[in-house]
Amino acid sequence: MFVTRLHTRTTLAKRYGVSTSALKLWYPPAGVIPPRKKGGFFKERDVESLDYFYVATRYRNLSFKEYEHQVLPMGGLAEFLLDANELSLKDFLLNPQYVNQEDAIVQEVLRRIGADDSYQSDGFRVESAA
Repeated sequence: MFVTRLHTRTTLAKRYGVSTSALKLWYPPAGVIPPRKKGGFFKERDVESLDYFYVATRYRNLSFKEYEHQVLPMGGLAEFLLDANELSLKDFLLNPQYVNQEDAIVQEVLRRIGADDSYQSDGFRVESAA
């Protein structure tokens, strides 16, 4: 059964281990539009974007500008990792050399990947088929 969780600025700040003012700096590079009114809730799509931003900045060591100017134009973190590291996002997250396997955000992103039927973990690229 799928449970919808409601996230506010405060709950997201706790989730990522940052202050609410630091979290505000994440919105532009992550491509997130925060709720308009104080105490509003973030959409699930925005939380997913912030999760990918967290993984990229924490474990791939990308700066905010690198994420905004390299990752987003490529179509996301999965495409960036395939291009830059020739490694799928799932393989990156499952490798303890790169990420902390106990991190709740990493586990959440892996859960999303597992639920996505269209995700390909084999690193297949269109160029390699030719």
